[in-house]
Amino acid sequence: MRRTIARLILSGISCREGDDSVAQYHRLRAEIQDAGVGGFIVFGGNVDSTPELIGDLVEVSPHPLIVASDLERGLGQQLEGGTVFPSQMALGAAGVADLAFAQGWVTGIEARAVGMNLVFAPVADVLTEPENPIIGARSYGGEALPVADMCSAFVQGCQTWGVGATPKHFPGHGATLLDSHVELPTVAADRETLVARDLLPFRAAIEAGARAVMTAHVAYPSLGCAGFPATMCGDVVQGLLRREMGFEGLVVTDALIMGAVAKALGAGEAAVRALEAGCDVLLVPTDVNEAVEAIHAAVLSGRLSVERIERSLARIDAFQAWADACEDPEGPVDGLREDVCSLLEELRPGAPCPRTEGSAGHDAVALEIARRGVTLLRDHGLVPCAPSAYEPPRAAAFALAEDASRVNLLWLRSELNARIGGLAVSVADEATPDDVVARMEDAARRAECILVAVFDDVAAWRGRAGPSERLVSVLERLAKACARAVVVAFTGPAFLPRVPESCALVCCYDGSPASQAAAVEALFGEAPMEGRLPVAVPPAFPAGHRFR
Repeated sequence: MRRTIARLILSGISCREGDDSVAQYHRLRAEIQDAGVGGFIVFGGNVDSTPELIGDLVEVSPHPLIVASDLERGLGQQLEGGTVFPSQMALGAAGVADLAFAQGWVTGIEARAVGMNLVFAPVADVLTEPENPIIGARSYGGEALPVADMCSAFVQGCQTWGVGATPKHFPGHGATLLDSHVELPTVAADRETLVARDLLPFRAAIEAGARAVMTAHVAYPSLGCAGFPATMCGDVVQGLLRREMGFEGLVVTDALIMGAVAKALGAGEAAVRALEAGCDVLLVPTDVNEAVEAIHAAVLSGRLSVERIERSLARIDAFQAWADACEDPEGPVDGLREDVCSLLEELRPGAPCPRTEGSAGHDAVALEIARRGVTLLRDHGLVPCAPSAYEPPRAAAFALAEDASRVNLLWLRSELNARIGGLAVSVADEATPDDVVARMEDAARRAECILVAVFDDVAAWRGRAGPSERLVSVLERLAKACARAVVVAFTGPAFLPRVPESCALVCCYDGSPASQAAAVEALFGEAPMEGRLPVAVPPAFPAGHRFR
């Protein structure tokens, strides 16, 4: 019975830099062989070694495995060598649902080729709170209908390859002011608002055939869960999602190691309550053995029935059968199929699209999303401009990031250098001494115009939306030193109200390679700035903002 119960659990392995991936591999292999764990989620790695690791674990397993990963921004979000897409909000700014299908298609084929069969994407949350510390640019935007269109298209594209898409975080995490990795947020909206706004993208994804849905560790008093998360609420999972919305696929919990759950409950009680609520797959409990034993004890005591366990196992088996029915693609980064190539050519006539070899076609999808997502909020007569405007020593360029060692400026530097030889990019982060910032300020004062790129991705466990006070103060000093400043925000909407009104402002939503390349093209008028800010303008946004 314990091995049967263990199939409901997904453990995890991290091959990120600094992690002991060898020790984790042996622990995970033992969990699969000895305990009977039903699968795992992959964090980090590369497209060369990770498929072998996955294949080995699949081979030693006595049953088919669910192999999952968070791929909101494509396989490259986790595995080096995979395609890295801009954030979902860049796609929302582009406003082209066909591109969401293309991204899902590329994500599905690459995930399948490395051995994955479940993708924890798309983020279906409607971002109605710009200061949300954990959703931000991960969302397609702040309006339910456009978000629903994007989610539906992504699901269809991804599942073309027998890779299940998992819209998250049900019933919606976009209106929170707390990070559920840290503590339990509450959404106080009434039921009517949630149904009309937050549930709409999930309904569209389910109608598109989504094979799984991930629950939110968020409390919704109007839905019957005040003070505890929706993940553990039968009214939400069995009542709303199953009966009212008719969803018959896998219900996957968000990670059970997160603070919204782990602070109040042990691994065992969290697992039992999630199953009582109607969840099928338990993602990364803090202790796999403790979770299995607690579920087994709950079955013996009658708290959980054997039939309840069997219903979830039947859904897992049905998912595996569906995934196995699709043929594997040829190669981890196979070329684009004719229909996706035709889509790109329709969107940008005359642009070449590689059809058969390598990953160039996949990169073309990412670049098209980034180009169409570039959003001009203020130009002040500075954007677009000729590259000659930034020729040194008349101009200076700066990059601000929380941790410069974790931001790859290669594409920004190379794209600028291709147009303006000799323009150096000075970098400041949280650890930059004040005397170095002062020298940057002096350089800005001597320049006729400056370019400031600000990088900030959503980060779990941080509990803050947007760049820190320290980085904002550096930006303010640079903007005060030079009257002609252009800010490129490679970040989400929470940062926008904090950009000095004197600055021209271009938003690219994230710092992916495609976004960096698209930003430089747009700055110099090589591509139109077609994006529209897909969220409500924060109340503190300076007066006089305008949209293109």
